[in-house]
Amino acid sequence: MKERMTERMAEPMKELGLNTVALSDVDVGDRLRAVDEAYAHLLAENIAEVGCLRQPIEVRRLTAKTYRLIAGAHRLRAAELLGWSDIPAFVYQGSDEAARLREIDENLVRHELNPLDRAVFLAQRKEVYERLHPEAKRGGDRRSEAAADQTDTMSVWSFSRDTAERCGLTDRTIRRAVSIATGLAPDVRRALVGTPLARAQKELLDLARLP
Repeated sequence: MKERMTERMAEPMKELGLNTVALSDVDVGDRLRAVDEAYAHLLAENIAEVGCLRQPIEVRRLTAKTYRLIAGAHRLRAAELLGWSDIPAFVYQGSDEAARLREIDENLVRHELNPLDRAVFLAQRKEVYERLHPEAKRGGDRRSEAAADQTDTMSVWSFSRDTAERCGLTDRTIRRAVSIATGLAPDVRRALVGTPLARAQKELLDLARLP
C-alpha cells in the first residue's frame, strides 16, 4: 500500500494540450519569485513588435474553466499590459507538488536567477522532491547516527542527481545553493532581496556559514 501511495505522489504532470485560455481564468497563486514590472513592460513591448507570444504559458487545470499558473508569470503580466483577453497556454493536470516542481524547474532551466533566488528555488525543490519521493528520506527515529548520516547523504545525492539531469546544473552549484538557502534565516533572505548581495554568491556563502 505504501509503495502504491508513493508511486501516485511521484506521478509527473500530464499534458492535456495547447489551448487558448482567458486571462481572467488563470490564478497566479503563491509564486516563489515576484513579477518584475520593468521586465514585464519590456516583454510586452517585444511581444507587440513581434506580433505574437512565442512561448505559451503553462497552467494546471483546476476545474473545467479555471487554471493555476505553473510557468510564465511575466508573460501573463505582459499580456495583461497589452490588454489581451486570452493567452496561449499548455494545459497540464497533476498534483500541487508536481506543479510546484515544474514551476521551479522552469525557472532554473531558464538561468534567469541570481544566486540568492537560485538558492531559494533549489532549497524549495529539495523539499518538494523529498515529499514526492519519500523513499529518498526513508528512515526512523531508532536508526543509528551512522545510519542517519548515510540516509541523509543518499537523500542529497538522489536530489542532486535528479536536479542536475533536469535543470543542467552541476552538483557543486546545487549543493552550494542549498547551503545558502538553509544557512540564512527567512527574514535575512527577505532582507537581501534586491540588494547587491543577492548577486554575490561568495558573500552569501560566507553569511550562511556564520554561527
